[in-house]
Amino acid sequence: MTKLRLLIPLLALLPSACARLDAPTPGDYRAYVELRGGQVPFVLRVSNEGARPQLWLVRDGDAVPATGVQSKEGAISAQLPNGSGSLQATIRRKTLKGEVRITDPQGMTQTLPFAAELNQSWRFVEQAGTDNADVSGYWQLEAISPNHFATPVIMQLSQTHDAIDGQLLPDSALETGQPLQLYGQVNGDEVYLGGLGQGRALLFKGKVNAQGELQGDLWTNLSTAQPAVARHTTEATLSEETEALRQVALPWAVPTRVIEQTQ
Repeated sequence: MTKLRLLIPLLALLPSACARLDAPTPGDYRAYVELRGGQVPFVLRVSNEGARPQLWLVRDGDAVPATGVQSKEGAISAQLPNGSGSLQATIRRKTLKGEVRITDPQGMTQTLPFAAELNQSWRFVEQAGTDNADVSGYWQLEAISPNHFATPVIMQLSQTHDAIDGQLLPDSALETGQPLQLYGQVNGDEVYLGGLGQGRALLFKGKVNAQGELQGDLWTNLSTAQPAVARHTTEATLSEETEALRQVALPWAVPTRVIEQTQ
């Protein structure tokens, strides 16, 4: 009987221990949206300013604030910056779980699963390699559409140890669009790149092949895998075939800067 009396108060504490919180715990979270090919990770920072929490997307050292942040009854919502979508998530002590809704350049809204965990700093591979390929520089990325058309885009990457930061560049001649920030990792000859913004989530998984190319698969939003290859380039110029290529461009690749390699 004595043991039962001790157990009852402990059981009464369980609901409160597992209860949702009205505001997330401050700190940096390893966040991601889920595509068919896997996770697109990014850093989500939570801070408490006054009575309302604030959310920030951290990219290459810069923290960009979310807007319209609301937190109540165990849930949080916000508009993520740079066209990264609207976030809705359930709050736990060290995690967030919910969805991100993205409106793509064609005006179509797509819903992607979202989750985040506090104080996790790894990107794609938790145990980083030490003998990794160097993928710094400019690349021409081609993704093959279902009709076998290729639409090249310029990809600029910088690398520190196994961490990759970079961007897909817009067409500066047309002065439209913004760069899509890339967040990636190298593990040996394996290369992982992700991007969230401008109405799209992008994921590339591939390897450095014997020719020094990045060869693998590409996913954007809710698309299925598409073969993709990226090749080093040293100079980018507008092609006369730009408009023709745009007619068959994938949604994430509009607008793009099409390049020609010079000898």
